[in-house]
Amino acid sequence: MSRLPAALLALSTLAACATTGDGAGGGASAALTADTPRVDREARQRIAREDMLTQMAFWAAEYQTFPNDIEAAQRFSEALRKGGRIDRAVQMSAEALGRFPEDPQLLTTYGLAQIASGRPQEALRPLALVARADPQNWRVRSALGAALDQLGRYTEARRAYQEALAIQPNDPRVLTNMGVSHLMAGEPENAEPILRQAIALPNAPAEARQNLAISLALQGRFDEAEQIERIDLPPAQAAANIQYLRGLLSDPRRWGDLGRGG
Repeated sequence: MSRLPAALLALSTLAACATTGDGAGGGASAALTADTPRVDREARQRIAREDMLTQMAFWAAEYQTFPNDIEAAQRFSEALRKGGRIDRAVQMSAEALGRFPEDPQLLTTYGLAQIASGRPQEALRPLALVARADPQNWRVRSALGAALDQLGRYTEARRAYQEALAIQPNDPRVLTNMGVSHLMAGEPENAEPILRQAIALPNAPAEARQNLAISLALQGRFDEAEQIERIDLPPAQAAANIQYLRGLLSDPRRWGDLGRGG
């Protein structure tokens, strides 16, 4: 079977790796001096309850006011990434790394943004640096797996996922990413049991079910796939998705054209 087009996959990588650990902004005080007494700690805590657009605007202002404050740099970069401003997140985190070159959160945000922007090769080094410095950081290992998958290095990617699972057993998002790895390699029959394991766990992401549906459809089990799709999607959209997958399997020319873009 040909490699699955990346456009079909609801990859849960970024959700799985949105944070690098609790209290990532705790190092902010090291960058502050007596010349910056205006930092409003309470406002910084409150902003986390606001929508992402408001958070981006807040942290942009904080970073402009306190350009040498590592917390402002971290939070602004991550808000941009989570808010979908991927290219700006790459630019911002790269700029901040010029000031704080070893900061793990900035390195992680930079790596995740590069994955999201389709430049996985650029993500490998910063994520590997964080993984070496923090052997228990399973989220970063999962992100490394996603970058390696994008590069077609599936065996290495799955090794990274196994390392993540050794630290965080049965994590549904890591399992989802591993299942997606098999889908990307054109192995839906191998993806299915892994994705079934993921959806059986508490807090399983919707992506696990969506990718399970893909794995079933690619094995010709369309009715079962559509039933799973309907758990998270309106019936019309679920039916359209399955019809699209039927078309891919029935027309090798369409499959090949999409596969080159994956």
